[in-house]
Amino acid sequence: MSGQIIIINGTSGSGKSTTCELFSRQSTDFWMLHGIDHFMGANFPRQFGHHGERCEEGISAHPLDESEPEGALRWRFGLWGHRGFAAFHESVAAVARQGCNIIIDHLMITDPPILQDCIWRLQDLPVLLVTLKPPYTVLMERVASREIGTRFASSQFDEERIRKSRERLERLRPWLYQAVYANPICDLEIDSDALGPDSVCQQIEHRLKAGPGTAFDQLRQIYPGGVDGFSGFVG
Repeated sequence: MSGQIIIINGTSGSGKSTTCELFSRQSTDFWMLHGIDHFMGANFPRQFGHHGERCEEGISAHPLDESEPEGALRWRFGLWGHRGFAAFHESVAAVARQGCNIIIDHLMITDPPILQDCIWRLQDLPVLLVTLKPPYTVLMERVASREIGTRFASSQFDEERIRKSRERLERLRPWLYQAVYANPICDLEIDSDALGPDSVCQQIEHRLKAGPGTAFDQLRQIYPGGVDGFSGFVG
C-alpha cells in the first residue's frame, strides 16, 4: 500500500517549510520530510543553480522583459534543471511506493513545467496539494526581514557575491509570486497570515481525514501527455 504524499505549495515566506517540519514532528504517524528548499540547498549543485557559473545548464535567472535587463527576473531551465527536478519528483514517488508518508515543500510552477512533471511522476499515488497563500504585502515584509541563507554566507563567497545574490533574489520574487500562485487548483488553500502554524497543520490533518486529494487528477486533465509531453523533462 502506498504512503500518503502532502505537497505544501507556496513562495518564500509563506510558511511552507515551517508547516512541513511542524506537521512531521507533531503527527503520531510516520512522516518523512523533504522539499524544494532542501533539494536546492543541499542536493542541487551550486554551480548549476541561478547563482552559479554554469547556471545556463541548470537553473538560470533571465529578465522577465528583455527590454528591461535590470528589471524583474524569471527562471529558465537548462538540461540539468529539468533532469534535477525530474529526479526530485521521482525520489518523492519512491518514498511513497515504499509505503512511507512524506510531506514536502514545493514551488508548483507551470513555466518551467515543474507542476506538470510532478503530477505525472506521482501518478497513481495519493497526493494532497495544499497551497499557503498569505497576502503579497505580508510575504514581502517577511522575506525583507530575512538574511540571505547560510548557503551563500560561507567563506567561499565574498561580500560582493553575497550582495549580487541577494539582489538577484529580490528581482526574482515578483515573478515567483505570480508563477507559484498561477495555478488555482488545489485540495486546500490557507491564508497562513490569518492562521498560525499549529492551526495550519490542524486544517491539513482535518482535510486528510475528509478523503483523498483530487487536485492532481484535475490537473492531469488540464495537462495531459505524461512526463514526456513537456519541454525538456526527461522520462
